[in-house]
Amino acid sequence: MAIERASTPQHAWLGRHNLAVLAAQTLAWWGLIQAMHAPLGVLWKVAILTLFCLVMQGVFSMMHECFHRNGHRSARVNWAMGAWASTLFGSSYTLIRVNHEGHHQRNRTPAELAEYILPGERPALKVGLYYFAVLGGIWLASLLATLILPLVPFSRVKGLAVRWASMDGYNRAFAQFTARDWRVLRGEAVLALCWWIGCSWLFGWQWQTLLLMYAAFAFSYSSLQWIYHLRTPLDRIEGAFDLRLPTPIRWLFLNFNYNLQHHRHPDAPWQSMHARVDQRETQPLWWRWLGAFRPPEPYPADPSQLSKVYF
Repeated sequence: MAIERASTPQHAWLGRHNLAVLAAQTLAWWGLIQAMHAPLGVLWKVAILTLFCLVMQGVFSMMHECFHRNGHRSARVNWAMGAWASTLFGSSYTLIRVNHEGHHQRNRTPAELAEYILPGERPALKVGLYYFAVLGGIWLASLLATLILPLVPFSRVKGLAVRWASMDGYNRAFAQFTARDWRVLRGEAVLALCWWIGCSWLFGWQWQTLLLMYAAFAFSYSSLQWIYHLRTPLDRIEGAFDLRLPTPIRWLFLNFNYNLQHHRHPDAPWQSMHARVDQRETQPLWWRWLGAFRPPEPYPADPSQLSKVYF
């Protein structure tokens, strides 16, 4: 049975605010796709793609709020908001929710160590898998999983939790699915497929344009996913960074750049994150993003020496 959060004026305000934000994100999503179909010059198209990627990062952030039951105090509305945002994102809400819940337990454990080559791992394979992930594979894998997994019987799901030496966090999440989760995942996939077919028919969207826009987003989203954790101390909570962004972009991200504060206070809503951060203990997000393209390196001889530097 879904558990409702206690109704307080603050929870009610946050829920209404998040509904308004999601509505604005949906309008922006539609408007930018429409604009991309217009006969505009290359520079305009680049600007539209850039804004689309920033808006869509915020759509993921709204999904993330719903993972933590911060989207709305009503469990049903919270799920509906998460499922709606996930449809725009291009994935099943339940698929990513279950994985993210495990992330808070696996952070900086071997299951999520992408930037280090552990003893016994094949360097070429690790490097190849790493670059596949950060260059777009994280988003692509979630899309393909949403299309393929509904065809898998639940009796086979636990068998997908294959263990590797590292970078197997997504695999391990399959062990956490319940039969109800799997039914909901299937329903979300069907609804999303119907939505996309309907929108493409109603608005005359071209698959080539959608492919271009979501390929750009796949790259931006995937290359940003791990920047908060790479080469941080091997601590489940403190192994994360708060990163600085220009205020308008931070608003579009829904403060997702304050990842350390989120790990310290996973139940805190995004609206409270900026006030929690000591800006002297941050790095610029663009610097950490560039660092994501460094290849994996040998596991440090003394991992206890890993530390965070602020500037």
